[in-house]
Amino acid sequence: MPLKDYQDALTRLQKGIAQAYKDSPQVLNVPGQSVACKVDPEYYLALEPVFTEILARWAISFPEAVLETLARTGNVIVCKPLSTHIIPLSVNWGGRDFEVQATFLLADFVDRALKLYAGVSASLPVSDLRIRTADRAAVEAFFGGSTPPQGLAYL
Repeated sequence: MPLKDYQDALTRLQKGIAQAYKDSPQVLNVPGQSVACKVDPEYYLALEPVFTEILARWAISFPEAVLETLARTGNVIVCKPLSTHIIPLSVNWGGRDFEVQATFLLADFVDRALKLYAGVSASLPVSDLRIRTADRAAVEAFFGGSTPPQGLAYL
């Protein structure tokens, strides 16, 4: 059986993110308004399941296909022992704590999409969204052998 090529699907996802950003820049990196915020130079924290559902609409796809494409191409962190891409976290912005269901996307996936398809010249900066320090051990365990977010992602 031949291996599935995810390049076309990945391009559709990136074009969808880029078009949504061009239409409404607050869809990314604005805590409280965005579906995903950069928490360190390497990762975006995205709210689930809303991120997958909205990205599916932007890319004219199904949420299951979006998740499969992101997971198979390594653009979303999947906790291997738990077989999930979702982690419950406490996050903070504007001095307030919130409980969220989150996933981590590689920043390169989002930043490349914005550069290639939205004409953004530089990567977006790290947002004001922070993960509560009490959740750091859980995040590191979730990442397993992958490099977890840096210390600046936590408050």
